[in-house]
Amino acid sequence: MHKKSMIIIAMVAVMLLSIVPVFAAKPTSPAASNGLDKGKNDHLYLYEKDSDTWEIVEDAAWGKLNINVKKGQFVLNAHELEPETDYVLICYQDEWPGTGSLLLGNGTSNEEGNVHIKGSVDYETLPSYVYTIDEEQVEGSKIWLVLAADFNEATTEMDAWNPPEYLFEFDLINKQVVPE
Repeated sequence: MHKKSMIIIAMVAVMLLSIVPVFAAKPTSPAASNGLDKGKNDHLYLYEKDSDTWEIVEDAAWGKLNINVKKGQFVLNAHELEPETDYVLICYQDEWPGTGSLLLGNGTSNEEGNVHIKGSVDYETLPSYVYTIDEEQVEGSKIWLVLAADFNEATTEMDAWNPPEYLFEFDLINKQVVPE
């Protein structure tokens, strides 16, 4: 009886040790998969950034965009924004003023400065642009939460620039390295 118990305990220990790495793996960043992982639910963080350095501003406004690529649906929950203010979520198309940017959704922040925006989009057809990041050419899409008053829906471009009031993507979505 004692030998059987030891074998069972050893088998359970081996099984537990084999699954621990699966649960212990941590992403390398808040957007480790660049916001999209085809066929799965994923997320992209948006942050208030310093417009001179593009560094994330600590203890400032932020949001999390939850994405279901298969269904083409998303939900953005953003926090610490200006209360009772109209916002739009856009896929920004460089160069300034962003002509051709895509309006993804809109919403008004509540009195606590939180906004909830949901919608649908075909992620394969998002406007994208080639950028140089860390000396490498990459193509991807920028997702911004901006003041509704600063985005012209008719011309699909920005009418004003107030970056302290915006949230910018942590990383591009649909990001891929451009072959040389």
